[in-house]
Amino acid sequence: MNTVAIVKYDQTANPLRRAIELCDGFEQLKTSDKVLIKPNAAGGLGKGQSPYGVVTTAMVMEDLVGLLREYGCANITIGEGPILLPEFRWDAERAYERSGMWALSEKLGVPLVDFNEEEFVKVDLEGKSAKLSKRCLEADFLINVPVLKTHRQAVVSLGLKNMKGCLHNSSKRRFHRDGLDRLIAVLGTVIKPYLTIIDGIYGLERGPWGTNAPRLDVIIAGKDVLSCDIVGSTILGYDPKDVPHLVHFAELTGRSLDLNTVNVKGQRVQDVATKLEWRLEWVPAMLGAHNVGGITIEEPGASVCTACGLTVWMGIDNFLRENKGATFDSVEFCVGTGPKAREESKQVFLFGNCALNANKRRKDAIRLKGCPPTIEETYELLKANAAKVSS
Repeated sequence: MNTVAIVKYDQTANPLRRAIELCDGFEQLKTSDKVLIKPNAAGGLGKGQSPYGVVTTAMVMEDLVGLLREYGCANITIGEGPILLPEFRWDAERAYERSGMWALSEKLGVPLVDFNEEEFVKVDLEGKSAKLSKRCLEADFLINVPVLKTHRQAVVSLGLKNMKGCLHNSSKRRFHRDGLDRLIAVLGTVIKPYLTIIDGIYGLERGPWGTNAPRLDVIIAGKDVLSCDIVGSTILGYDPKDVPHLVHFAELTGRSLDLNTVNVKGQRVQDVATKLEWRLEWVPAMLGAHNVGGITIEEPGASVCTACGLTVWMGIDNFLRENKGATFDSVEFCVGTGPKAREESKQVFLFGNCALNANKRRKDAIRLKGCPPTIEETYELLKANAAKVSS
Protein backbone atom coordinates (compact mmCIF):
# COMPACT_ATOMS: atom_id res chain seq x y z
CA MET A 1 0.00 0.00 0.00
CA ASN A 2 1.45 3.37 -1.06
CA THR A 3 1.78 6.06 1.59
CA VAL A 4 0.67 9.66 1.14
CA ALA A 5 1.30 12.28 3.81
CA ILE A 6 -0.99 15.23 4.51
CA VAL A 7 0.49 17.94 6.71
CA LYS A 8 -0.82 21.38 7.63
CA TYR A 9 1.45 24.22 6.55
CA ASP A 10 2.62 26.66 9.26
CA GLN A 11 4.88 29.01 7.24
CA THR A 12 8.05 27.11 8.16
CA ALA A 13 9.98 24.30 6.48
CA ASN A 14 8.82 21.87 9.17
CA PRO A 15 5.58 20.74 7.44
CA LEU A 16 7.39 19.80 4.25
CA ARG A 17 10.08 18.02 6.24
CA ARG A 18 7.39 16.14 8.14
CA ALA A 19 5.51 15.21 4.96
CA ILE A 20 8.65 13.84 3.32
CA GLU A 21 9.52 11.90 6.46
CA LEU A 22 6.03 10.40 6.74
CA CYS A 23 6.09 9.08 3.17
CA ASP A 24 9.82 8.25 3.25
CA GLY A 25 10.15 10.48 0.20
CA PHE A 26 13.94 10.52 0.10
CA GLU A 27 14.23 6.73 0.40
CA GLN A 28 15.66 6.30 -3.11
CA LEU A 29 17.58 9.58 -3.18
CA LYS A 30 21.37 9.49 -3.33
CA THR A 31 23.44 12.55 -2.53
CA SER A 32 25.19 12.20 -5.91
CA ASP A 33 21.91 12.27 -7.87
CA LYS A 34 21.07 14.87 -10.49
CA VAL A 35 17.90 16.22 -8.89
CA LEU A 36 15.34 17.95 -11.12
CA ILE A 37 12.45 19.82 -9.51
CA LYS A 38 9.46 20.33 -11.83
CA PRO A 39 7.09 22.97 -10.39
CA ASN A 40 3.93 24.28 -12.00
CA ALA A 41 5.17 27.60 -13.38
CA ALA A 42 4.15 27.33 -17.03
CA GLY A 43 1.76 30.28 -17.34
CA GLY A 44 2.78 33.84 -18.03
CA LEU A 45 -0.05 35.16 -15.80
CA GLY A 46 -2.11 38.18 -16.73
CA LYS A 47 -1.25 41.72 -15.76
CA GLY A 48 -1.88 42.16 -12.06
CA GLN A 49 -2.97 38.53 -11.64
CA SER A 50 -1.95 36.90 -8.38
CA PRO A 51 0.27 33.81 -8.74
CA TYR A 52 -1.27 32.19 -5.66
CA GLY A 53 -3.02 28.95 -6.51
CA VAL A 54 -2.00 29.29 -10.16
CA VAL A 55 1.68 28.40 -9.83
CA THR A 56 3.78 26.56 -7.26
CA THR A 57 4.70 28.87 -4.39
CA ALA A 58 8.27 30.02 -3.88
CA MET A 59 7.86 29.08 -0.20
CA VAL A 60 7.49 25.38 -0.92
CA MET A 61 10.27 25.46 -3.51
CA GLU A 62 12.67 27.19 -1.13
CA ASP A 63 11.87 24.75 1.66
CA LEU A 64 12.40 21.82 -0.70
CA VAL A 65 15.78 23.04 -1.93
CA GLY A 66 16.84 23.59 1.68
CA LEU A 67 15.87 20.05 2.66
CA LEU A 68 17.67 18.57 -0.35
CA ARG A 69 20.85 20.45 0.52
CA GLU A 70 20.55 19.43 4.13
CA TYR A 71 20.33 15.82 2.91
CA GLY A 72 23.59 16.33 1.03
CA CYS A 73 22.44 16.94 -2.55
CA ALA A 74 24.48 19.48 -4.50
CA ASN A 75 23.30 18.93 -8.09
CA ILE A 76 19.82 20.51 -7.99
CA THR A 77 18.02 22.11 -10.94
CA ILE A 78 14.57 23.67 -11.32
CA GLY A 79 13.00 23.18 -14.73
CA GLU A 80 9.74 23.94 -16.52
CA GLY A 81 8.44 24.25 -20.09
CA PRO A 82 6.56 27.56 -20.04
CA ILE A 83 3.72 28.28 -22.44
CA LEU A 84 4.90 30.21 -25.51
CA LEU A 85 2.36 32.78 -26.73
CA PRO A 86 4.08 35.70 -28.46
CA GLU A 87 0.86 37.71 -28.76
CA PHE A 88 0.65 37.84 -24.96
CA ARG A 89 4.42 38.11 -24.59
CA TRP A 90 4.34 34.81 -22.74
CA ASP A 91 7.71 33.10 -22.60
CA ALA A 92 10.03 31.59 -20.02
CA GLU A 93 11.28 34.97 -18.83
CA ARG A 94 7.80 36.21 -18.04
CA ALA A 95 6.66 32.90 -16.54
CA TYR A 96 9.68 32.69 -14.26
CA GLU A 97 9.51 36.34 -13.28
CA ARG A 98 5.77 36.32 -12.46
CA SER A 99 5.95 33.00 -10.60
CA GLY A 100 8.87 34.12 -8.47
CA MET A 101 11.17 31.39 -9.82
CA TRP A 102 13.79 33.83 -11.12
CA ALA A 103 14.12 35.50 -7.75
CA LEU A 104 14.24 32.11 -6.02
CA SER A 105 16.92 30.85 -8.38
CA GLU A 106 19.11 33.88 -7.74
CA LYS A 107 18.53 33.80 -4.00
CA LEU A 108 19.41 30.11 -3.64
CA GLY A 109 21.93 29.80 -6.43
CA VAL A 110 19.96 26.99 -8.08
CA PRO A 111 20.01 26.72 -11.90
CA LEU A 112 16.66 27.44 -13.55
CA VAL A 113 16.18 25.94 -17.01
CA ASP A 114 13.61 26.31 -19.76
CA PHE A 115 12.82 22.93 -21.33
CA ASN A 116 11.80 24.76 -24.52
CA GLU A 117 15.42 25.76 -25.09
CA GLU A 118 16.80 22.27 -24.57
CA GLU A 119 16.81 18.93 -26.33
CA PHE A 120 13.66 16.87 -26.74
CA VAL A 121 13.32 13.14 -27.33
CA LYS A 122 10.58 11.57 -29.42
CA VAL A 123 8.46 9.10 -27.50
CA ASP A 124 5.58 6.91 -28.61
CA LEU A 125 2.30 7.36 -26.75
CA GLU A 126 -0.02 4.62 -28.00
CA GLY A 127 0.95 5.23 -31.61
CA LYS A 128 1.11 9.02 -31.29
CA SER A 129 4.50 10.69 -31.39
CA ALA A 130 5.35 13.30 -28.76
CA LYS A 131 8.45 15.30 -27.93
CA LEU A 132 9.50 14.98 -24.28
CA SER A 133 12.22 16.90 -22.46
CA LYS A 134 15.43 14.88 -22.47
CA ARG A 135 16.43 16.48 -19.17
CA CYS A 136 13.27 15.13 -17.51
CA LEU A 137 13.93 11.64 -18.79
CA GLU A 138 17.58 11.67 -17.74
CA ALA A 139 17.19 13.13 -14.25
CA ASP A 140 18.34 10.74 -11.55
CA PHE A 141 15.66 11.96 -9.15
CA LEU A 142 12.65 13.85 -10.53
CA ILE A 143 10.51 15.72 -8.02
CA ASN A 144 7.06 16.79 -9.20
CA VAL A 145 5.63 19.85 -7.40
CA PRO A 146 2.13 20.72 -8.74
CA VAL A 147 -0.51 22.94 -7.17
CA LEU A 148 -3.75 21.74 -5.55
CA LYS A 149 -6.22 22.97 -8.14
CA THR A 150 -9.33 22.08 -10.08
CA HIS A 151 -9.19 22.52 -13.83
CA ARG A 152 -11.89 23.53 -16.29
CA GLN A 153 -10.79 20.88 -18.80
CA ALA A 154 -9.24 18.08 -16.72
CA VAL A 155 -11.42 18.33 -13.54
CA VAL A 156 -8.25 18.43 -11.40
CA SER A 157 -4.68 19.41 -12.21
CA LEU A 158 -2.31 17.60 -9.86
CA GLY A 159 0.69 15.29 -10.24
CA LEU A 160 -0.09 13.51 -13.51
CA LYS A 161 -1.33 16.67 -15.23
CA ASN A 162 1.77 18.62 -14.16
CA MET A 163 4.00 16.30 -16.21
CA LYS A 164 2.47 17.80 -19.36
CA GLY A 165 4.85 20.71 -18.78
CA CYS A 166 7.74 18.42 -19.80
CA LEU A 167 6.44 18.33 -23.37
CA HIS A 168 7.41 20.42 -26.39
CA ASN A 169 4.76 23.06 -27.06
CA SER A 170 3.69 21.35 -30.29
CA SER A 171 3.06 18.15 -28.34
CA LYS A 172 1.06 20.01 -25.68
CA ARG A 173 -1.26 21.20 -28.43
CA ARG A 174 -1.47 17.74 -29.93
CA PHE A 175 -2.66 16.38 -26.60
CA HIS A 176 -5.78 18.50 -26.99
CA ARG A 177 -6.33 17.40 -30.58
CA ASP A 178 -5.83 13.69 -29.90
CA GLY A 179 -7.47 13.26 -26.49
CA LEU A 180 -6.16 15.18 -23.51
CA ASP A 181 -7.22 12.81 -20.73
CA ARG A 182 -5.94 9.65 -22.38
CA LEU A 183 -2.60 11.16 -23.36
CA ILE A 184 -2.00 12.62 -19.87
CA ALA A 185 -2.44 9.08 -18.56
CA VAL A 186 -0.20 7.49 -21.18
CA LEU A 187 2.47 10.13 -20.56
CA GLY A 188 2.36 9.14 -16.89
CA THR A 189 3.53 5.65 -17.82
CA VAL A 190 6.59 7.10 -19.59
CA ILE A 191 7.82 9.76 -17.19
CA LYS A 192 7.75 8.80 -13.51
CA PRO A 193 8.67 11.17 -10.70
CA TYR A 194 10.28 9.66 -7.63
CA LEU A 195 8.50 12.10 -5.34
CA THR A 196 5.34 14.16 -5.78
CA ILE A 197 4.66 17.13 -3.51
CA ILE A 198 1.31 18.87 -4.02
CA ASP A 199 1.50 22.49 -2.94
CA GLY A 200 -1.81 23.21 -1.25
CA ILE A 201 -0.86 26.39 0.58
CA TYR A 202 -3.39 27.89 -1.79
CA GLY A 203 -5.99 25.99 -3.79
CA LEU A 204 -7.42 27.14 -7.09
CA GLU A 205 -10.95 26.94 -8.41
CA ARG A 206 -11.61 26.60 -12.16
CA GLY A 207 -7.95 26.58 -13.16
CA PRO A 208 -5.65 26.97 -14.88
CA TRP A 209 -6.19 30.71 -14.35
CA GLY A 210 -9.07 30.97 -11.96
CA THR A 211 -9.50 33.89 -9.60
CA ASN A 212 -10.73 32.10 -6.49
CA ALA A 213 -7.62 30.87 -4.67
CA PRO A 214 -8.52 30.12 -1.05
CA ARG A 215 -5.76 29.62 1.46
CA LEU A 216 -5.77 25.93 2.42
CA ASP A 217 -2.36 25.49 4.11
CA VAL A 218 -1.96 21.84 3.09
CA ILE A 219 1.08 19.90 1.91
CA ILE A 220 0.54 16.49 0.28
CA ALA A 221 3.51 14.22 -0.44
CA GLY A 222 4.12 10.69 -1.64
CA LYS A 223 6.36 8.54 -3.79
CA ASP A 224 3.49 7.31 -5.96
CA VAL A 225 1.96 9.98 -8.19
CA LEU A 226 -1.43 8.26 -8.61
CA SER A 227 -1.85 7.85 -4.86
CA CYS A 228 -1.10 11.57 -4.41
CA ASP A 229 -3.65 12.46 -7.08
CA ILE A 230 -6.27 10.20 -5.47
CA VAL A 231 -5.79 12.05 -2.19
CA GLY A 232 -5.63 15.49 -3.83
CA SER A 233 -8.74 14.90 -5.91
CA THR A 234 -10.68 13.72 -2.85
CA ILE A 235 -9.57 16.78 -0.88
CA LEU A 236 -10.87 18.99 -3.70
CA GLY A 237 -14.24 17.26 -3.50
CA TYR A 238 -14.03 14.84 -6.46
CA ASP A 239 -14.16 11.08 -6.49
CA PRO A 240 -11.05 10.00 -8.46
CA LYS A 241 -13.34 7.70 -10.48
CA ASP A 242 -14.93 10.88 -11.90
CA VAL A 243 -11.61 12.28 -13.14
CA PRO A 244 -11.09 10.90 -16.67
CA HIS A 245 -7.28 11.02 -16.83
CA LEU A 246 -7.03 9.24 -13.46
CA VAL A 247 -9.43 6.56 -14.72
CA HIS A 248 -7.31 6.06 -17.84
CA PHE A 249 -4.10 5.86 -15.82
CA ALA A 250 -5.60 3.33 -13.42
CA GLU A 251 -6.70 1.19 -16.35
CA LEU A 252 -3.28 1.38 -18.00
CA THR A 253 -1.46 0.39 -14.81
CA GLY A 254 -3.97 -2.05 -13.32
CA ARG A 255 -4.51 0.15 -10.29
CA SER A 256 -7.45 0.99 -8.06
CA LEU A 257 -8.78 4.50 -7.53
CA ASP A 258 -10.22 3.67 -4.13
CA LEU A 259 -8.96 5.99 -1.39
CA ASN A 260 -8.89 3.00 0.96
CA THR A 261 -5.97 1.59 -1.05
CA VAL A 262 -3.81 4.53 0.03
CA ASN A 263 -2.08 4.65 3.42
CA VAL A 264 -2.77 8.24 4.47
CA LYS A 265 -0.58 9.59 7.25
CA GLY A 266 -0.75 12.89 9.11
CA GLN A 267 -4.01 14.80 8.71
CA ARG A 268 -7.21 13.01 7.76
CA VAL A 269 -8.56 13.74 4.28
CA GLN A 270 -11.96 14.76 5.64
CA ASP A 271 -10.38 17.28 7.99
CA VAL A 272 -8.70 19.26 5.20
CA ALA A 273 -11.20 18.69 2.36
CA THR A 274 -12.51 21.77 0.55
CA LYS A 275 -14.94 21.56 -2.36
CA LEU A 276 -13.76 23.70 -5.29
CA GLU A 277 -15.74 23.86 -8.53
CA TRP A 278 -14.08 22.92 -11.81
CA ARG A 279 -16.71 23.68 -14.45
CA LEU A 280 -16.80 27.11 -16.06
CA GLU A 281 -19.91 27.83 -18.10
CA TRP A 282 -18.22 30.69 -19.90
CA VAL A 283 -20.13 30.56 -23.20
CA PRO A 284 -23.58 31.46 -21.81
CA ALA A 285 -21.89 33.91 -19.45
CA MET A 286 -20.13 35.67 -22.34
CA LEU A 287 -23.23 35.77 -24.54
CA GLY A 288 -25.36 36.93 -21.63
CA ALA A 289 -22.90 39.61 -20.59
CA HIS A 290 -23.09 41.18 -24.05
CA ASN A 291 -26.83 40.53 -24.47
CA VAL A 292 -26.42 39.09 -27.98
CA GLY A 293 -28.76 36.69 -29.72
CA GLY A 294 -28.66 34.39 -32.72
CA ILE A 295 -25.18 33.03 -31.96
CA THR A 296 -24.37 29.39 -31.23
CA ILE A 297 -21.08 28.33 -29.65
CA GLU A 298 -20.54 24.73 -28.63
CA GLU A 299 -18.32 24.30 -25.58
CA PRO A 300 -15.04 22.88 -26.96
CA GLY A 301 -14.10 21.20 -23.69
CA ALA A 302 -10.58 19.79 -23.67
CA SER A 303 -10.32 19.88 -27.48
CA VAL A 304 -9.08 23.47 -27.48
CA CYS A 305 -5.56 24.25 -26.26
CA THR A 306 -4.41 27.27 -24.30
CA ALA A 307 -3.38 29.11 -27.46
CA CYS A 308 -6.78 29.25 -29.22
CA GLY A 309 -8.41 29.20 -25.80
CA LEU A 310 -7.02 32.68 -25.25
CA THR A 311 -6.56 34.40 -28.61
CA VAL A 312 -9.73 33.31 -30.38
CA TRP A 313 -11.98 33.80 -27.39
CA MET A 314 -10.58 37.26 -26.74
CA GLY A 315 -11.18 38.16 -30.39
CA ILE A 316 -14.77 36.90 -30.16
CA ASP A 317 -15.32 38.71 -26.87
CA ASN A 318 -14.01 41.98 -28.32
CA PHE A 319 -16.38 41.65 -31.27
CA LEU A 320 -19.40 40.86 -29.11
CA ARG A 321 -18.62 43.72 -26.76
CA GLU A 322 -18.70 46.08 -29.73
CA ASN A 323 -22.06 44.63 -30.77
CA LYS A 324 -23.77 44.55 -27.39
CA GLY A 325 -27.52 43.95 -27.71
CA ALA A 326 -27.36 42.83 -31.34
CA THR A 327 -29.17 39.84 -32.82
CA PHE A 328 -27.35 37.78 -35.43
CA ASP A 329 -28.84 35.68 -38.22
CA SER A 330 -28.16 32.10 -37.03
CA VAL A 331 -24.39 32.38 -36.71
CA GLU A 332 -22.18 29.63 -35.26
CA PHE A 333 -18.57 29.76 -34.05
CA CYS A 334 -16.42 26.61 -33.86
CA VAL A 335 -13.08 26.37 -32.06
CA GLY A 336 -11.08 23.20 -31.35
CA THR A 337 -11.58 19.67 -32.66
CA GLY A 338 -14.72 18.95 -30.64
CA PRO A 339 -17.44 21.24 -32.01
CA LYS A 340 -19.10 20.16 -35.27
CA ALA A 341 -21.04 22.81 -37.16
CA ARG A 342 -24.79 22.37 -37.14
CA GLU A 343 -26.64 21.93 -40.43
CA GLU A 344 -29.21 24.53 -39.47
CA SER A 345 -26.67 27.30 -38.88
CA LYS A 346 -26.86 29.81 -41.74
CA GLN A 347 -23.35 31.10 -41.21
CA VAL A 348 -20.45 29.13 -39.72
CA PHE A 349 -17.09 30.50 -38.63
CA LEU A 350 -14.19 28.08 -38.12
CA PHE A 351 -11.35 29.48 -36.04
CA GLY A 352 -7.96 27.76 -36.03
CA ASN A 353 -6.53 24.74 -37.84
CA CYS A 354 -8.18 22.23 -35.50
CA ALA A 355 -11.69 23.55 -36.19
CA LEU A 356 -10.96 23.65 -39.93
CA ASN A 357 -9.85 20.02 -39.97
CA ALA A 358 -12.82 18.89 -37.87
CA ASN A 359 -15.36 20.60 -40.14
CA LYS A 360 -14.13 19.92 -43.65
CA ARG A 361 -17.62 18.88 -44.74
CA ARG A 362 -18.96 22.38 -44.16
CA LYS A 363 -17.87 23.81 -47.51
CA ASP A 364 -19.59 27.17 -47.05
CA ALA A 365 -17.90 27.94 -43.73
CA ILE A 366 -15.83 31.07 -43.25
CA ARG A 367 -12.37 29.84 -42.30
CA LEU A 368 -9.53 31.39 -40.35
CA LYS A 369 -6.30 29.39 -40.36
CA GLY A 370 -3.75 29.61 -37.59
CA CYS A 371 -2.27 27.79 -34.61
CA PRO A 372 -3.48 30.00 -33.12
CA PRO A 373 -5.13 32.83 -35.08
CA THR A 374 -4.49 36.21 -33.50
CA ILE A 375 -6.98 38.24 -31.53
CA GLU A 376 -7.02 40.88 -34.27
CA GLU A 377 -7.52 38.34 -37.08
CA THR A 378 -10.47 36.83 -35.22
CA TYR A 379 -12.05 40.20 -34.53
CA GLU A 380 -11.58 41.52 -38.08
CA LEU A 381 -13.02 38.37 -39.67
CA LEU A 382 -16.17 38.68 -37.59
CA LYS A 383 -16.44 42.41 -38.14
CA ALA A 384 -16.30 41.94 -41.90
CA ASN A 385 -18.57 38.92 -42.21
CA ALA A 386 -20.92 38.23 -39.27
CA ALA A 387 -24.50 38.74 -40.43
CA LYS A 388 -27.03 40.44 -38.20
CA VAL A 389 -30.81 40.10 -38.44
CA SER A 390 -32.24 42.81 -40.64
CA SER A 391 -34.28 45.34 -38.71
